[in-house]
Amino acid sequence: MRGFFVRLVVRNLLGETFRPAVRDIFGDMILKKSKFVFVWCVIGLLVTSAGLAFLLLDESPEMKEFMPIAWLIGFAAVLLLFHVLNHLVFRAEAGENSIKVRSLGGTRTLRYEELRSVSYSRFNSGQFVLQGAAGTVRIPAGIRGTAEFVALISGKIGEAACADALKALDVRREDLRKWGEEA
Repeated sequence: MRGFFVRLVVRNLLGETFRPAVRDIFGDMILKKSKFVFVWCVIGLLVTSAGLAFLLLDESPEMKEFMPIAWLIGFAAVLLLFHVLNHLVFRAEAGENSIKVRSLGGTRTLRYEELRSVSYSRFNSGQFVLQGAAGTVRIPAGIRGTAEFVALISGKIGEAACADALKALDVRREDLRKWGEEA
């Protein structure tokens, strides 16, 4: 039974990268974050918010000693709230000539001819960092269609500029094979 849950989680976290990207009516790739992660973040937000409310509304003297725990739960609830908001706002559209990324920090557009390299950062569960003349765009590694997007970019700017990203995809593919089948 434990192996079933491990396979379920691994396939939903690592497998999203290799699923084909959603297309809009113009044929552009829409890169979206995982619904699996969103659902669990919302559940976590609800649980931490309920726990925080329980700890703060109980005015008994015994609950005063749990106040540091209440602060930690409140901090976790705020982090989960920002994660849920970022999940709702994030959208990346990869068109024929450019990529447009919308996040909590605003909207950024990079043209493919301006791109210098695509690297990989392990920060925040893995991100592909697109560096161009107009700035930097970060694409989370675990979103649907990322492998297809990296293949598109490597076709536009060359595989040498995308070596780190292609290597990171190979590592994710190997992890998916290892943990998704044998667990």
